[in-house]
Amino acid sequence: MTTEKNIDNIPRFRELFRDFEADPPPQSWDVIRSRLAGRTRDKKTPWLLNTMVEMFQPMNRLYPALTVLGVVLIALVIWLGIGPSNNIKGQALIDNTELARGTAFLFRVRDRAIPYDSVRFFGKLDLDSIGRFEFGRVPSGLYLLRIQVHPKSQFSKHYNHGYYGDQIHPDSATLVRTGNPVESYVVRVPKMVSE
Repeated sequence: MTTEKNIDNIPRFRELFRDFEADPPPQSWDVIRSRLAGRTRDKKTPWLLNTMVEMFQPMNRLYPALTVLGVVLIALVIWLGIGPSNNIKGQALIDNTELARGTAFLFRVRDRAIPYDSVRFFGKLDLDSIGRFEFGRVPSGLYLLRIQVHPKSQFSKHYNHGYYGDQIHPDSATLVRTGNPVESYVVRVPKMVSE
């Protein structure tokens, strides 16, 4: 076959392959024209709902993985925002005086009968200048609340630590229940027994 014969057949080949070209369907062109013309959205429908509806329209199905990822991210943000909102706050006292130097410890207790078998550290906070503390975003459950006196505190000679319920030992301490919160947990650190 010579070159002249091939050139004569080019229009015929173009006609054959024209059916295989990828043109968008007519309704897609209508959507594109309306967006380019600046047609505004329906103002009665909220913005988020409009966006979600547009994500699932036929033209936007070109990226289903991105759509699914977007929905998962929105659900994750909502789920993290609804997290636990319990607060455990209170004040540390020694002989009815605010403990200005110390640390509050919070331990999660899974087994009510024997706390030593199920105690897990949750967090610690330094006491403020009048002995207050506040643990935020605490999951529901049972907790041990401990106050540790700072070694350089004026009270450290006779006081070391105490648990909520005015106890020195954790097995006799009163457990904090987040389902039934008290407004403020006052921990009175007991005096150490001399040996």
